[in-house]
Amino acid sequence: MIDMQNKISLLFFLLISMNAVHAQNLPVPQNIGTLHPRVFGKDMSLNQIKERVEKEDWAAAIIKKTKNNVAPYIDYYKTDKTWLVSRLQMYWKTKSTQVYINGGKYDHADGEAPVPTVKFIGGRGTPSNYKTPKIEDIKPYMDDPRGLYLQNSTTNVWEWGPIAATSGITNTINRQILSIARDAAFLYWYTREEEYANLAYNVLDTYLKGVYYLNEPIDLSHGHHQTLVSYIQFEVIQDHILNEITQCYDFLHDFIRDKSPESIKIYDATLQKWADLQIKNGVSFNNWNLLQAAHISHIALVLENNSAYENGKGAQYYLDQIMNQTSTRQWSMNKLIDYGYDKETGIWNESPGYSMNVLSDFISFAEFYDRNFDIDLLKEIPILKQAVKSSAQYLYPNKYMVSFGDGHYGKLRNEPIRYMIENAQKYGKKEDETYFTKMYKTIYAEGKVEGKFTGNNIQDLFGGKALTFDKTIQMGKLIDFTTPLFYVPHNSWLVQRQGDGDSALMISQIGSFGNHMHSNGIAMELYGKGLPLAPEMGHGTSYFSIEYAEYYTQFPAHNTVIVNGKSKYPEMKSNHAFNVNAAYPKSGLTEGILPGITFSDVSFLEPETDSNQRRVMGIVKNDPEEGYYIDIFRSTQNKGDNVKNEYFFHNLGQNLELTTTNGTPLDLKPTSKLAFGDGDLMAYDYMWDKKSTETAQDFKGKFNLKLQDKTVNMNLWFQGQADREVFSVLSPKSTALSHDLLPDEINKNPIPTLIVRQNGEAWNRPFVAIYEPALNNTTNIQSVDYFGKDDFTGIHVTNKSGKEDFIFSNTSADEKMSFKKLSATGSYGIISEKAGDFTLFLGNGKNISNGKYTIDLGNKIGTAVLKSENGTLSFNADTVSNLIVLVDAKINTATFIDAAGVVYKGNYNKKENFVNFTLPALPCQTVKITIK
Repeated sequence: MIDMQNKISLLFFLLISMNAVHAQNLPVPQNIGTLHPRVFGKDMSLNQIKERVEKEDWAAAIIKKTKNNVAPYIDYYKTDKTWLVSRLQMYWKTKSTQVYINGGKYDHADGEAPVPTVKFIGGRGTPSNYKTPKIEDIKPYMDDPRGLYLQNSTTNVWEWGPIAATSGITNTINRQILSIARDAAFLYWYTREEEYANLAYNVLDTYLKGVYYLNEPIDLSHGHHQTLVSYIQFEVIQDHILNEITQCYDFLHDFIRDKSPESIKIYDATLQKWADLQIKNGVSFNNWNLLQAAHISHIALVLENNSAYENGKGAQYYLDQIMNQTSTRQWSMNKLIDYGYDKETGIWNESPGYSMNVLSDFISFAEFYDRNFDIDLLKEIPILKQAVKSSAQYLYPNKYMVSFGDGHYGKLRNEPIRYMIENAQKYGKKEDETYFTKMYKTIYAEGKVEGKFTGNNIQDLFGGKALTFDKTIQMGKLIDFTTPLFYVPHNSWLVQRQGDGDSALMISQIGSFGNHMHSNGIAMELYGKGLPLAPEMGHGTSYFSIEYAEYYTQFPAHNTVIVNGKSKYPEMKSNHAFNVNAAYPKSGLTEGILPGITFSDVSFLEPETDSNQRRVMGIVKNDPEEGYYIDIFRSTQNKGDNVKNEYFFHNLGQNLELTTTNGTPLDLKPTSKLAFGDGDLMAYDYMWDKKSTETAQDFKGKFNLKLQDKTVNMNLWFQGQADREVFSVLSPKSTALSHDLLPDEINKNPIPTLIVRQNGEAWNRPFVAIYEPALNNTTNIQSVDYFGKDDFTGIHVTNKSGKEDFIFSNTSADEKMSFKKLSATGSYGIISEKAGDFTLFLGNGKNISNGKYTIDLGNKIGTAVLKSENGTLSFNADTVSNLIVLVDAKINTATFIDAAGVVYKGNYNKKENFVNFTLPALPCQTVKITIK
């Protein structure tokens, strides 16, 4: 990733007269100009900067800091003009032109150039046992067959480390030195003192000529790495040193033109071939495309017009390449937007952190166009506005993001929302200003405030202004910017929410569709009491670690079901989505729905074992302080080869207590099961302290997370089945918990995990669980019982408040389910009773009845609700329905009056003593039924 200060605009002078971003071609400038510097914008006036430095303390501080950073190296230069240059990591002696890698490791180099060439790094994302040295501690002209002379991080002894064992240290050193050169080049432009220019020139000249003679590295393994490699390291996206190179060149350009004009041709040719390799290699369909485009744009901005080069590859050529041309590994901007963003929701098809980085990159482009050309790019690309709005959907009620795939529980980046406010203020979009100001104040109420602009780096001297809010716009609640249910097909991601704050409930379900995703089937996270109690595990120590490949990206690291110990499919770029059979409410809907109830019914084909899986999840939230989750997971192997199905549930805590329904501890014994040695996935071996017991009985449990001021529990009730074995194990820590959400000692803890093994199929014997977040060993649930069999699953939850909930679930929406006087025909329904109050909720079906009231949709399948609370009736149906009320005496009239005052007369069936109201589709609203 590149931070904001280094994310200079993707395109300079690009959109001179842009009419529509989705036009076939985006315009590029006919004339880039001849003046340097220009990398930080159209207005790089020396006089303006000097005036700012005189008036603004922060600007003067930047100048002072920059001079102080460069001063020691100027002193070295006065006595030894080669001191800083000699610390560059180059092939000083061998002058190698051809580097060979073997996958993600450096192998060797050969060939000979007329000048020293830049040394390649040691490994792609691999850890190193060596420290990056201070520049003062680097041996001058270090080019030795033994590798690099470095300090061992374990022994602190200085020794020769083979290049392959030094990871990215080579490039880190070179970037530090180029940063010094860039600062010196800026100071030359600012002061016109030639010592600064000479220091910067020596470094830049040596480095760029050292790249000029390099060939594209060759991968001896002939693998994927060949398509990613740059001239100096394993990934083209990591060429952030181009920031310092292009800035140094830009500030120094006129000095070089006067001192060594013949070098300009070599430098430009070097940058051209570097840009060509950025286009040739990389990854097109994700954030790599934007990062490569940023590198290419940096180069374009310091090159001249196309006409200045025999090959025609000037600024316009490279700007056109990244905006309008599509190659295998570098797509045009329009194609990338069309591919990556969900057309309706504006969610990018990667895990949340990567999605937000991409959004921030796009918004930074829009901000740059706006600042330099007064072009409102948001007007041309409306999906970006929707993407900023939808970014709030990533948030748990505690304002931390969900963490599916290669994610972590972090805060939402604020730059996109800030620019939406600035853009709205500039272009008079009052509605947008109100919305995004309220959104900003709501999400960042704890500290992100407006104020006077203060810069921190050289780039800030050339732009930047304070964000000012309309003080009449007040903060709101997070639920103002989220919805009770949110589904993104483009990511196979579905969210359910009820409530606000620490007492809220939220489910995040994820398939595997997009980039940076895991092999996880139908996975889920659960929120409770201010925390992601049932969390995702993150990506381990790194993407290149063995535990990433064997555990963190695999089924056993997720809250899911594994078939025969073998469930698996490709992770990272994955194409294994679940299908949504039904859900309530509709995605994105906020009005006309019943509060307190949500549900989803999703299906998945597990490809490794050819197994059908189906997961029904729901929230029942009785009041602000009560509520629980429902989880019904069915799984079966299509050819009947059901050796076992295993349900995994990870939850934060120091321990897990498992008992019978009467509170007797389960008789768990140490076991050697759940092992690679039994033919299971390698991930099973990452779990330890394994204990189990065979039981067909219902059981309950409690995860206990002891914090300094409270204990957070996850209470659970689990239906028993024949041929069951229950396990309690410890799993590796969640590396997603790394951003101040919990104390470090908690973050480092292993994760207590419940595993329920169903020997044989788990379709007619599904995994049925109730989860309830709670504080300090309390519960609002008195008991949980079960009814139904085979495809029909029933759960009876008795709350301590006296409210009883009867949950009906079936694999078919056409089959009738009955329990005592209650019945439902559908795939999901809830009947609740408390004193004289009741709720009939038909999630996906034809009818539902509590014995007195019946909602009948005829042969249609749909959603309907009838709720009676404190004498007030509410009704909702998404299709024409019949509301049938059983009466105990003869009647003369019956009316149903909706919220708009429309009267529907009931038909009285004298023979069977019921009244039938035929009603249209209605949003959830207060109604009045009168029967006389």
